[in-house]
Amino acid sequence: MTSDDALLEGVDPYGAQVLREPADTYAKIREAGPAVYSHDRKVWLVGRYDSASQVLRNYREFRSGLGAGYTRVPEHGNNYPLVDSDPPRHTRVRRSVQPEFGRESMEKLRPVVRAVAVGLVEAATVAGQIDAVSMFASRLPDLSTRLLTGVEPPDSLTMQAWSNAVGQLHGPNLDPRESDLAFQAFNWLSNEGVAMLPKHCMGHRIMEEGGTNGALADSERLTMLFSIWLAGIDSSSGLIGNAVNAFAEFPDQWDAVRADPRLIPNAVEELMRWDSPLRSVYRRTVAQVDVGGIVIPADADVCVLIPPANRDPRRFTEPDRLDISRVDAKAHLALGASIHLCVGAPLARMEAVEFLTALSRRVRRIERTGPAIRAASQTMSKFESLPVRLIAG
Repeated sequence: MTSDDALLEGVDPYGAQVLREPADTYAKIREAGPAVYSHDRKVWLVGRYDSASQVLRNYREFRSGLGAGYTRVPEHGNNYPLVDSDPPRHTRVRRSVQPEFGRESMEKLRPVVRAVAVGLVEAATVAGQIDAVSMFASRLPDLSTRLLTGVEPPDSLTMQAWSNAVGQLHGPNLDPRESDLAFQAFNWLSNEGVAMLPKHCMGHRIMEEGGTNGALADSERLTMLFSIWLAGIDSSSGLIGNAVNAFAEFPDQWDAVRADPRLIPNAVEELMRWDSPLRSVYRRTVAQVDVGGIVIPADADVCVLIPPANRDPRRFTEPDRLDISRVDAKAHLALGASIHLCVGAPLARMEAVEFLTALSRRVRRIERTGPAIRAASQTMSKFESLPVRLIAG
């Protein structure tokens, strides 16, 4: 296949209907080739597993420094130290916060996250019929991130609105209201949130000490805290909501979880593969580069579509089936890869494990009681509303 053949017209991964029901469009992009050019969007779309893995792992030819979102850093003016950087800067800033997500830190946090998860599940079980987004997906990541960072926002509803807005900032169709909310969140953090940080928390170490190794420059500290605080909530929220929906759709897999809770860690990996919270991540080419036989020119915008890559039948057997015992589930790309593997991955995994453990002990069956409505987020595949009935047992 030549570059001339790799043109995909009339297919927009950011169309309103696609954001609500993306599966068919994602599959069309994946099957069109290893990399296909969207003339309308002026970006290269990568939806196959091998090609996506190549782009994400080859950080020398596919750079992040110009931005990991649809719009480039010079266009939107924001630069997040972790996702919008390349080595050596990326190496320096990542080392400044990596220990905060290490095994020791996560195990200290686990008992509190477990207690929160148990409390939410207990309240939901008593209620019986709930919206899994407002009851679980919005609340557990918010509370966990407060414990980790020390940032105490005004209330959960405001927190959810802020995290949703920040997730939209670097998409192609920015709503001015979302932009206003994102800047409101940043101003609140800089003017009020930082002042309230308790000592001995991640937020305090970032702002006062430049991270665990003191390597963060003064100009990087606030944006580092801001991105960890809000990005973590948005992605974990998507994971938890998607998990509830998945088990409502595959009750046999929920039975398997309850029969053998030891499968829960692998179930979390399979859930991320089957319904990846992150829709896409961008890279920019340094020079002309070959992707699966397609030549992408220098200084091109390359969009890696995570969900279709994680359902590529070339990589995963029966990819559209949820299988919590899948032996290669952890090969998914939902958390990125290589040096840009999500720094908060240990927290997301721990939250999901504790949540599913608590849920499996109290809930025999999860049934939808109304339409599962996808959020029209340009960056996250998650639910706006997910009404379910929890049958105790």
